[in-house]
Amino acid sequence: MAMLCDVTQWLTYRPEMMDPALPSGLWFCSDLLDVQAVEINAVCLGLGCGWEDLKHCREFLSQFKLIFIPVAEEVRRNGIIQQLEVYAPSTPILTPGDGAFHGCGSIHELRDKGGLKAVDGLLYGAKEKPAQGLISLADVERTDMSNIPSVLSGFPELDRSIGGLYAGEVSVWTGRRGEGKSTLLGQLLVESINQGFPMCAYSGELPAWRFKQWVSLQAAGPDNVTAKTDTYSGKPFYSVSPFIQSQIDEWWKDRFFLYDNQAGSDGRQILRIFQYACRRYGCCMFLVDNLMTARLSGGNDADYYRAQSEFTGELVEFAKKNECHCHLVAHPRKGDKSSRLEADDVGGSGDVTNRADNVFSLKRLSEAEAERNGFHSVLSVLKNRAYGSTISVGLDFDEASRRFYKFGTGNPHKKLNWEYSSQQEIREVQRDGTEPF
Repeated sequence: MAMLCDVTQWLTYRPEMMDPALPSGLWFCSDLLDVQAVEINAVCLGLGCGWEDLKHCREFLSQFKLIFIPVAEEVRRNGIIQQLEVYAPSTPILTPGDGAFHGCGSIHELRDKGGLKAVDGLLYGAKEKPAQGLISLADVERTDMSNIPSVLSGFPELDRSIGGLYAGEVSVWTGRRGEGKSTLLGQLLVESINQGFPMCAYSGELPAWRFKQWVSLQAAGPDNVTAKTDTYSGKPFYSVSPFIQSQIDEWWKDRFFLYDNQAGSDGRQILRIFQYACRRYGCCMFLVDNLMTARLSGGNDADYYRAQSEFTGELVEFAKKNECHCHLVAHPRKGDKSSRLEADDVGGSGDVTNRADNVFSLKRLSEAEAERNGFHSVLSVLKNRAYGSTISVGLDFDEASRRFYKFGTGNPHKKLNWEYSSQQEIREVQRDGTEPF
């Protein structure tokens, strides 16, 4: 008989009746009466002890081949299982089969009615509780990638390469400051709305009015914006008329949400708001722009980079748990601006890109490069977990609408769904003989 450590301070049992070599394993009962009914290899939690005291019993529990939970009441049985999964994680746990208690509420009641033979019969047909976090590959259902929900980016070459922006994924966007990451992402968010997917964004650098002004231009398109000149500075700019803006506001009402950065930029608070937007409004596309503006804990560089990694991990968990897609903007480390960015160039801990499903970069070309190549910017896929794609797409840029589009074949004049509904309203107004302005 193997020597067992003494844990009678925390568990109630008869030491002389314990033998870890027996194939029946350890029977973890609900109370002393059941321990007395089983007798051999039977224990229960000691009087006045709590479940946290099982931390002293890890070695004792690990010496048994299995742990059987002979408890009739399901809620109580599941409570014991939950604790044993913490304090005996490597030991198989078995539970009685359906109808094993024959209507009895406890082991001692079962013994009174059927004797020891009935008690021993509890093990017949016992079911093993699957280990937490361990699954059989044969039981995993095959998934058809074509049936996984995804949002298209609006750039056909990119969508054909990566299959779209899938639910349950995180995409990291990087690029030098001022090269158009936020602008491009604003366009992707508008595309999300156009495809019927509600979204929520955190913009740590822009006030709400400026954020709306920019994405409104993208939603309006070049055919629905007006060139104006600032009265005081003479600076030219583009604007959306109040009538067009009202049509766009009606289109994205309760589908496009912005986290109010005046409420603070704590990373945990951002995720809490995202969770609310997901549950309350069905948002399935999210943006954190950018990682450096989210207030993360950490007094020194090492702590800050660790906090970045932890926040990225929490964002990944959020995306998978809620089956949504999250975009995260992360600036690259300082370096040679002429060199091509790689995934490892993202600032901070490498875990930021390691944990991401996609990593994209956007580079604005110099005037000489743009003239030589014929396009404004280069969008590159640095990492794509689903297909391993690593392509680059040349993009042009329409200043009036702040829209990127494919060089050569793209078109910044794409009409969005709000235009079709607004045109119908205009036609109805005109048939009534009234003017919309």
